[in-house]
Amino acid sequence: MTDHDDDGTGGSIPRPVRDLIAQLRGVAEGLAGLTGLSGLAESFPAVPGLTSLPRPAALSAAQLSAVTSTVAAQRRSIEAMQAQLQAFDEQLGVMEKILEPITAWIATLAALEDTVRGARPAADA
Repeated sequence: MTDHDDDGTGGSIPRPVRDLIAQLRGVAEGLAGLTGLSGLAESFPAVPGLTSLPRPAALSAAQLSAVTSTVAAQRRSIEAMQAQLQAFDEQLGVMEKILEPITAWIATLAALEDTVRGARPAADA
């Protein structure tokens, strides 16, 4: 038996087998990282070309991180809108308090004008 990669047909290791080895290696490295067995990853032989394979868990983690950041940004945006609406409501409250006496004064002035002109009140007409 030789020391080179052979699948029994005289060629190198088929791609599906290399992919499976890469996936198993990734799982083993992940488990080693969780358990603190740092030397475990070095005990597996390196397979050429496996460094370019996608890492689904890393992609999922990055996507989930992006979604989490987006949700947090949207919540901050809503908080800012709430603060703006609160300030606008307070401004409208002040304007309403200013307009109430002016409205009453204008109504009194209109009644005085009607009296001076000799017009009858609208209820008697």
